[in-house]
Amino acid sequence: MQIGTLAKKAGLSVRAIRYYEELGLINPAGHSSGGFRLYGEDSLRRLEVIAFLKGLDLTLEEIKQIFDAKRGSGGGRRAVVQLQEVFAGRVKLIESKLEFLHKMKSDMVRVLEILQSCRSCEHRVLLDSDDCSQCSSLRRKEDIPELFNILLQKSSSGAT
Repeated sequence: MQIGTLAKKAGLSVRAIRYYEELGLINPAGHSSGGFRLYGEDSLRRLEVIAFLKGLDLTLEEIKQIFDAKRGSGGGRRAVVQLQEVFAGRVKLIESKLEFLHKMKSDMVRVLEILQSCRSCEHRVLLDSDDCSQCSSLRRKEDIPELFNILLQKSSSGAT
């Protein structure tokens, strides 16, 4: 297939594929009689692997090192050890992100509960530290997410 077809199937731009080729991440299988680059299904699969690895927040340089390790060792122990180290590190990173996202979700659920009580509040000014100080939803200060707490503070007159 020509580069445009490959780009469409892979969900990438032609420019990105040419850049990956420049980096040595993929190579055309050959050229047409008109000089167009031709790629096989293996190139598409390789681009899918690259997309997966990029999804793990690996840089293109790190991805190249992984491919080079496999190529250099023929898939021997060195490549296995390198992949194991890379993937173990990414698993830790994903676990850390999941913990952060879980806390973020908990905070947002709490903020939504507070805002729901604000919708039925009788005060004219909402989210005001003076008017809201007796609100049952805001009584336990330790239950208020820190970032939301900023909205409850009095506004300062001068911005820096």
